[in-house]
Amino acid sequence: MVDWNDPDLEAKLGVLLEQLLYAILGLYGWEYIRSSHVEIALIRRQLPFRWPLLSYITARLSFLIVTILHATQSSPFYTNVDCPSMNFVILFWTNIAIGCSTTNLMIRTWLIWKTSYLLRLLLVLLSLGHWTLLTLCAALVLYGTHVAFMNTGYVMMSTSGVAMSYDLALLIFTIIGLLRMPSSSALWKTLVKQGVIYFVLNFLANLILLVLNRLNLNPIMNVIFGMPARLHLTEWSSRFSALRPIVKGLSCFSS
Repeated sequence: MVDWNDPDLEAKLGVLLEQLLYAILGLYGWEYIRSSHVEIALIRRQLPFRWPLLSYITARLSFLIVTILHATQSSPFYTNVDCPSMNFVILFWTNIAIGCSTTNLMIRTWLIWKTSYLLRLLLVLLSLGHWTLLTLCAALVLYGTHVAFMNTGYVMMSTSGVAMSYDLALLIFTIIGLLRMPSSSALWKTLVKQGVIYFVLNFLANLILLVLNRLNLNPIMNVIFGMPARLHLTEWSSRFSALRPIVKGLSCFSS
């Protein structure tokens, strides 16, 4: 039986976590530069701005800031930073990245239900609820309050749990909507690839985080899969080709 509270094991996990953070910084930094054609086109006014691009750009930039801050915090070189303030800033930008990434996924469902104003209203309300939770989480951490919602004393709905429930709802709406669309549609094929698959992967990533938090093996194990999950969420949700059908004039860009 592994003793997860063993100091030597926690020290090794701490080193592994630091190495993982630097690996994510390098991986995402390269991916950000490689796929920055949209931002460059907007700056050069070669691409007209549309509202879906706001969450797309913000999610990418926010997660880049998070990776840089994490790397700075874990730097072996001396850095004079206030840890509580740094942790709050990291949480703030992480929540923005999560919220915008989930909004990117919601846009895919929004595309499918273009004829149902009632469901679109429901999607907006769900998105606002998710953003409210993320904002509340940051506010409570700022004031030193632990964020947890208890149900009968056994089930804790953390932000990962709420995000997982939200993603599951989006997945269900997406599947139902796709069943109503002609399968020969190019949009249908894109949304099957970048909608359903991404929703499932994101759901599984949040499920792993929730399970580890419930197991509470040790503080490092509770968060070690957090950054990889956020990396994949940002990457999966920020595939530009799924936003292309509602952003005109993008035929010159590759996905």
